[in-house]
Amino acid sequence: MTTDPRPTEISLSPQTPTEFPSPLPIVTTTTYATPASSPTRPTRTDWGRIAIFGIPYAAFFLVGVPTWIFPASWSLTAINLAIDTVLLIVVLAFFAREFFPAFSYLRTHPFLKILLLFGLWILVVIVQAATRIALYGGNPPVAENQQQVINALNDGTLGLAFSFFVTVGVPLVEEMFYRHILIGKLSAYAPTWLVASISATLFAYMHSHQWQDFFSYLPLSIVLTLIYVKSGKNVAYSWLFHALNNTIMVALMFTMQGALQNA
Repeated sequence: MTTDPRPTEISLSPQTPTEFPSPLPIVTTTTYATPASSPTRPTRTDWGRIAIFGIPYAAFFLVGVPTWIFPASWSLTAINLAIDTVLLIVVLAFFAREFFPAFSYLRTHPFLKILLLFGLWILVVIVQAATRIALYGGNPPVAENQQQVINALNDGTLGLAFSFFVTVGVPLVEEMFYRHILIGKLSAYAPTWLVASISATLFAYMHSHQWQDFFSYLPLSIVLTLIYVKSGKNVAYSWLFHALNNTIMVALMFTMQGALQNA
């Protein structure tokens, strides 16, 4: 068998074009979806909603509940229910479109994410207990904020309604203000670590009636802040932890009350 030693001529004329492998497609325009955690400046409409909700809430936070505007026959539980109801309605009206879609965060690894919340709750309880023992000794008193909740839960039918707001409504109102607004919205104007620190400090301070309470609530406040930030500023996930914490506490209060009555 013989082989022609002459090289084969390749014509580059238009009539016989050489075929080369097609190059990779060049992407001329790339569109990236903005991550959920990326800060975006609120619009004028956003600022209007924030003001209508945030200013009254901040006023109650600074000066306390204006009991003088309610009938004298109303109990403190009824007044708290009235205020909480109004705030919850405003939050749902203004922020429902931002809150409910955030539950899509649980589409991936929902079991692990819920399990993580329970683990963090146990950690918070241990740290809080250690903090109160360090501040008060071996027999720490009940925090004033928790005592007020216990008193309200014992207020008959109003107490049952109040338990709903403590476990579901109040966490939603507080998460919208302290996390979604103070961190999620304001991080467009300041570093996240700064607004997150302010949020955690204000949340712990708001639950304090004496200086020891601040350090008792600070672990919960820090964990809530970390959950919100580390989840991509997901307010639904931080609300779940807040609601979980309050639900367990209310259940323990009812259990202890029943045990004392049966003793």
